[in-house]
Amino acid sequence: MKLCLKKLFFFVIFACSLAYSQEDNSVAADNAAEPVDANVFIEEKPSDEKMEIKAEESGEDKILTAENVAAGSEIPGTEGGDESADSFISKANLSLIQLYGERPEVEYWRKVYLSEKWQKVLRGILENAVEYRVYVRKCVQEKEVPPELEYLPVVESGYKTAVRSKSGAIGMWQFMANSVKPFLKLNEYVDERYDPWLSTQAGIAKLQDNYRIFNDWLIAIAAYNCGNGKMRKTIRKAGTSDYWELVEKKALPRQTAEYIPKLIAIADLSENYEKYGIDLPRHEKEFEELVNERDAVFDYVSVKKPYMISAIAKESGISEKELKHLNPSLTKGFTPPAATYELRLPAGKKEDVVNALAKVTPIEFPFQYTVVKGDSLWSISRKFGVTVQALCDTNGIKENAILRIGKVLYVPSVKK
Repeated sequence: MKLCLKKLFFFVIFACSLAYSQEDNSVAADNAAEPVDANVFIEEKPSDEKMEIKAEESGEDKILTAENVAAGSEIPGTEGGDESADSFISKANLSLIQLYGERPEVEYWRKVYLSEKWQKVLRGILENAVEYRVYVRKCVQEKEVPPELEYLPVVESGYKTAVRSKSGAIGMWQFMANSVKPFLKLNEYVDERYDPWLSTQAGIAKLQDNYRIFNDWLIAIAAYNCGNGKMRKTIRKAGTSDYWELVEKKALPRQTAEYIPKLIAIADLSENYEKYGIDLPRHEKEFEELVNERDAVFDYVSVKKPYMISAIAKESGISEKELKHLNPSLTKGFTPPAATYELRLPAGKKEDVVNALAKVTPIEFPFQYTVVKGDSLWSISRKFGVTVQALCDTNGIKENAILRIGKVLYVPSVKK
C-alpha cells in the first residue's frame, strides 16, 4: 500500500510539472535582457502563447484559430457575425490616440515620457529608427490597421533589429521561436526574425490574426504581449473582453496592463510633439520620398546553392557589410545549401550578382562534425585540415566562441 501511494504521489507531481511546462508562449516575451534603451518601456514580458490554442468545448479539444472562430464568438463580450475577417480589418483603421488618449492610464505614462530623461531616450530611438519606421508606416497604412502600431517596435525592441531577450524573443517585433510559424522561416541557416522587412510583415499579420480572433484591437494588441492563450483564459475568468475593465480588475499581468497605455502615450507624444512642446524627430521628407531601403525597393536573385556572402560581395562589387545588412536572416554567413533563398540586393544590382554567382564556387560540405567534450575550434580544424577562420566563416561563429557539446559544425571543403 505504501509503495502504491508513493508511486501515486510522484505521478501527480510529474503530471503537474508537465502541465506547467506546456504553458503557452507569447510572440514577444521578456524584453529586458539586452542593454537597449527601449527595454525600459517593457520590463518583463510574460510567456503564454502557442500558435494553436486549445479550448475545451463539448468535452473535446478544439483548435482556436482565425479560420474556425467566427469573430471571437466564444469570447465573453464579443459579438459574432457574418462579416468576413477582411471586413473587420478594414473597419479597424481607427486612432487609438483619439479614442483613448485622455484615459488616466495613458496620461500617467505620458507624464513619465515627458520627463527629460525619457524624452532623450525616445528621441534617440525614433532618430535611429527612421530607416525602418518608414517601411513600418507604409505597411501599417497598406494593411489599414491602427496607425499607432508604427510605434509598437519602440515598445518591443527600441526598433533594434538584432536584439534578443533573455527568454529568446528576437528582432524588431520580438518573435519567440515557437511562434514564428506560419509567419516567418526559422531553420539551421535562416532566422527571419532578424529581418526588419519580413518581421514587420509578420508582426502586422500576427496582430491581424489576433484581431480576427478577438474582434477588438486593444485585446488583439494586448494578446500580442501576453499571448492568445493567456488572454483567452483571462477573458473567460473575468467575464469581460473590455481591455480597460480587465485593467481595472487587475485581471491582466502588470506588463500587459501597461503595454497599451505605454504604446498610446508614446504614439501621442511622437505624433503631437509640437502640442507638448518637445523635440522629437518627424522625418517628413523621408516619409514623403519613400526611396530605396526606406520603401523596401530592392532587387532579388534566387540562389539554390550555398554561397559565402563574402565571396558574392567581393565578386559583385557590393560591400560585404551592405550585403549582410540586407540579408540579416542568413545567420551563418552563407545561403542555404538545400533550399532556394531570395537574396536581397541594392536596387539595380541584380545583373552584377547574377554574373558574380557564375564565377563564385559554391561551398561543399564533405563533413558535418558533432562537437564532443574537449573539442575546440583549433583541434577540429587540425582534424580536418582546414583553418580556424574557415570553420568560423562557414558556421557563422567567432574564433573565441565556446563550443557547446552536441553542436553540429559544417566543415568546408578545402582544395589542396
